[in-house]
Amino acid sequence: MLSALTTPEIAESYRILAETDGPIPLKEADKRLGADGSVARLLALGLAHVLPHDPPVLAATAPVPAVEAALAQKQHELNAQYDVMVRARREAVQIRQLADQQGQEASSHRLARVLTDSDDIAALSNTIGTAAKEEHLTLETFRYDLPLTESSAQPPTAASIARGVRHRSIYETTFLSDPVGAVIIESCAAAGEEIRVLPQLPMKMKITDSSQALVALTPTGSSAALHLTSPVAVDALRHYFELLWRDARPLGLRPSPTTGERERQRHEIAALMRQGLKDEAVARRLGLTPRTVRRRISEFMQELSAETRFAAGAEAQRRGWFEDPDD
Repeated sequence: MLSALTTPEIAESYRILAETDGPIPLKEADKRLGADGSVARLLALGLAHVLPHDPPVLAATAPVPAVEAALAQKQHELNAQYDVMVRARREAVQIRQLADQQGQEASSHRLARVLTDSDDIAALSNTIGTAAKEEHLTLETFRYDLPLTESSAQPPTAASIARGVRHRSIYETTFLSDPVGAVIIESCAAAGEEIRVLPQLPMKMKITDSSQALVALTPTGSSAALHLTSPVAVDALRHYFELLWRDARPLGLRPSPTTGERERQRHEIAALMRQGLKDEAVARRLGLTPRTVRRRISEFMQELSAETRFAAGAEAQRRGWFEDPDD
């Protein structure tokens, strides 16, 4: 309990003091309690008190009053933090109102603006979904001005997921066959993003809470983009996204193969493993995600009653999986 209300170090110092046979000399207390400053921390929290002996000694507060004192201090700290949060929320509202007012004064009738500065576009692209309250939608084509890197990934933040924001993205299937693209998709999916894929997308686009959208005006979107805050326009783009989402294939899923196709795919995975390819390389070769490959491997290891991949390979060899199916 004291560890939760204070810190593990303070709780340990109190335990040592409380279990000591009688008070301990004040001068020796820090050393015996394990760290410099232990006495000061215990006294400040009311977990110990000094008895006016000659020389003075340190005694532990009884357990019940000690817990009550620590609880009172924690309540005080939480109240202070709550006050900070209330002030911060109030000031954030004021800042938002001021920004909205300034935006209206700058252009009271403008519901769309064209961005041509690459830094402005990149900044808005990175932050448009950070304050989402309900949902954030993305269309991501495989078109970039610079080589794609893993740092290009923009997975949802843990705070956004914790707030219950739903993140949905549609990627072009080229991502799955590209080593870096596959890593980007995997990292975004692991962060909580719902992902589907289509063979081709017409443009890059991001939509947040039906309130704003960022639409690329060039293939890569880095040199020109349209920022929309018109409710009518944003709603139309949301409707378009939903149509694409309905037709897109969920990540990791493929049309149900026939028995023969399933057998060939399983044999292909086993054969590539036998050649020494890693899961990621197998995935790229077969147009699957690494996660799907690992799941398929687990499935046929179970089917072959193999505890290791080496054992699975040996059993697959025994069953003739590596023979040419056309022979």
